[in-house]
Amino acid sequence: MSNLILLSVVLITLALVLYSVAVWLNRRSRRLTVANIVIFWCAVAADTLATRLMGARVETIRWDLHTISGYLALALMAALTLWGTVALLRRRDDWIATFHKLALPIWVIWVGSYITGVYLGVQRVSGS
Repeated sequence: MSNLILLSVVLITLALVLYSVAVWLNRRSRRLTVANIVIFWCAVAADTLATRLMGARVETIRWDLHTISGYLALALMAALTLWGTVALLRRRDDWIATFHKLALPIWVIWVGSYITGVYLGVQRVSGS
């Protein structure tokens, strides 16, 4: 496995951990906090960098279920994080209090994409 792929795997797994921590802490408290948004932004950064590194490895993008769901999940997480940031900056209590209701379904989509990526990666490594 190349160093580029290894770094991508580490970063995307870091994104999984950070998204999971942020989503479940937010769900538990039922109120968005600055700490939650900081963790979300770190996850978006790790996810974006990992996606860029993986994309740099291929000449053309193959638009399969994993690729489409991955880009969709990244876009949804980035939009959710931006929306949460705006909610906190504008002190929109209604948005802050309902953030967790949007975060969980988007996280499920993201985890689904992560799982398809692991499955495809294992197939490539094993030569199947």
